[in-house]
Amino acid sequence: MRESATDAEATVYLKEEINHEFARFEERSKPENFDPLPNIPTGRYIDDDFFALEQERIWSKTWLLAGHADEVPDIGSYKLWESSGTPILIVRGRDNQIRAFYNTCTHRGGPLVRQALGQEKVFVCKYHCWAFSLDGALNHIPDEHEFIAIDKSKRGLKPIRCEMFGRWIYVNRDPNAMPLDEFLGPLTHELADFEPDNLHFVTRYHFDLECNWKITMDAFQEVYHLKHIHPNTVDAAIDHRSASMALFPQGSSRMFVAAKTGETKFTSIPAQSPLEEGEQHEIVRSGSLSYNMFPNIVTPIGAYEFPYLQFWPTSKRTTRFEVTFFSRGDNVDPESNYWKDQIAGFNVILGEDNENLPWIQRSIESGGIDGIPLSYQERRIYHFHEFLDQVIGVDDIPENLRVEPRLSELQEDGKGQRLAS
Repeated sequence: MRESATDAEATVYLKEEINHEFARFEERSKPENFDPLPNIPTGRYIDDDFFALEQERIWSKTWLLAGHADEVPDIGSYKLWESSGTPILIVRGRDNQIRAFYNTCTHRGGPLVRQALGQEKVFVCKYHCWAFSLDGALNHIPDEHEFIAIDKSKRGLKPIRCEMFGRWIYVNRDPNAMPLDEFLGPLTHELADFEPDNLHFVTRYHFDLECNWKITMDAFQEVYHLKHIHPNTVDAAIDHRSASMALFPQGSSRMFVAAKTGETKFTSIPAQSPLEEGEQHEIVRSGSLSYNMFPNIVTPIGAYEFPYLQFWPTSKRTTRFEVTFFSRGDNVDPESNYWKDQIAGFNVILGEDNENLPWIQRSIESGGIDGIPLSYQERRIYHFHEFLDQVIGVDDIPENLRVEPRLSELQEDGKGQRLAS
């Protein structure tokens, strides 16, 4: 990845892992030092109380990707973000700092903005016209003399933790949450190799699916299904037998799958353009590199495009599947032929997945399956569920819905180094 001894070692390690997986499949040998995983309880996808715990603990206490700096480009630019179920106002202040607040006037809860995107010099509540500066301070109260001894300095907008990684905007409603870079852990190092400061926002769109949000997360964390669901698309391009995975702290993970070349070993594919050159992009152009970022992001990295897939629960059995494209090049016009072709092709693949997912929800609800057995190739799913329980609080989860801790000792730092559990 970057040209340091450590990163060179990481790249060598990844190639060795790919070759090891190929050889293991050729020999039909079982993975070493890996015990069978317990079933994932199906109740986690349909139980009302479990869903309520998720709503209370996950979306209010973890770092959530809420936007990109390109969406609030100028002083006073704002974005109203509601994907997590809470109306949050993201704004670029006069000091160019991006901040987040509840979209709630501190008088009687009126909204400050109603449009998804816009630009203001001040925020004025639409109910009684209390006015707030871009940094959240309360500046004006109509008929202020009618409020006995009110202290405007204590009535500013309620802030929400807001931190940046590259030009991505993350928010967290928990004021005591760990810093974002600590939460992302090894991901900050690995994704920095792909120059997030130079990524530009292209477009965002979504699908509404009739399934629990975890069913969508599960679907995009393994390649065991490729030859069955994507025989003429993804499976024609990458070889599921080579899947190499790393389990990171905080429930995140990485997966690399080598390109299908007819060889049963890692094969480096030459760069086709300047954007594909460099050690860090040898991996990207030679297969499929994908990250899961807890709680709800999957990102398959391309040479030019950087799509983020996010899964937002809209109810226990419905999900908003949000797709956001970022560009490594200068072309950020979603109406250009390049992006029309890229998005159309990508949507064909997503459609193959999405067609299957509501049926899985219905099967689980039917009682036709009692528990979900996972293979070695599906271990990222189990790792994700383990950490989900940690965030919720294992003791608060009914025993029949818990996931037994099994994979913490397999966590890595991204360079093949095992992390303490």
